[in-house]
Amino acid sequence: MKPSLSLPSELKAKLNVTKVYQTFTGGQKYVFIANCKGVKRAIKLFRYGFGERDKRELEFYAKNPYLAGIPKIVQAIQSGNEIAIVEEYVEGECLNDILTSYAKQSDMICKLVKDLVDIMTPIWKERKVHRDLKPLNIIIKSDGMPVILDFGIIKDPADSTITETGFQPNSWQFAAPEQYLGDKHSISYRTDFFSIAIIAYYLFYQELPFGQTKEDIEKQIKSGSLDWKKDKTCKLNRLFLSVFHIDVSHRPRNTEMFVSLISE
Repeated sequence: MKPSLSLPSELKAKLNVTKVYQTFTGGQKYVFIANCKGVKRAIKLFRYGFGERDKRELEFYAKNPYLAGIPKIVQAIQSGNEIAIVEEYVEGECLNDILTSYAKQSDMICKLVKDLVDIMTPIWKERKVHRDLKPLNIIIKSDGMPVILDFGIIKDPADSTITETGFQPNSWQFAAPEQYLGDKHSISYRTDFFSIAIIAYYLFYQELPFGQTKEDIEKQIKSGSLDWKKDKTCKLNRLFLSVFHIDVSHRPRNTEMFVSLISE
């Protein structure tokens, strides 16, 4: 099926779409910000058909309708050969678009890290792992609170069919060593800890900690030792020193320990 570049007329009629404000491509989806039944919504269509990844994401949202800091699903609707997902519209800015406003701002970054941990804690307690935390998947609302997007590659231990091969899906800039090494048995909430710490480092220094290419990062990880630039004035140094370990067991054991690393 050829992916849609605009909202099909049948779908627009079903959702009573009166205006489309913005259209953009996001990963595996086309996203339309539109007035839908009188309310601003995000309507998502799937570029390559509704696959297992999309099904997992939808199931996650459906099972967690009251979690703070993640989008709410309004409805899923069939239109012709396509499935459309209607989500609440999150007003804000993508973190990836406002990176420079966090440069050298330890306090701002510490608050963001705490807020991300607050969102993820109930998810981690269910032994689920996001596995793709990165600036592109974080929206900062006007009140400064973040919303985490894209739970399509969430790892759920109750589903043994997810990524049983050595390869572990990831975004290379913010991936943990176990994802690079294909060590599926080490994937846990500590994997997300590592990604959050990379985000914090990236915001402070405006560059990645272990190299600016996938090849450079992979080389460091395979060497068995990680090294990164250190600024003595950075309040996040304890976080980096405690989290940036190849061996998962050397990272903080729980969220309380993780958050304590950025507390005064």
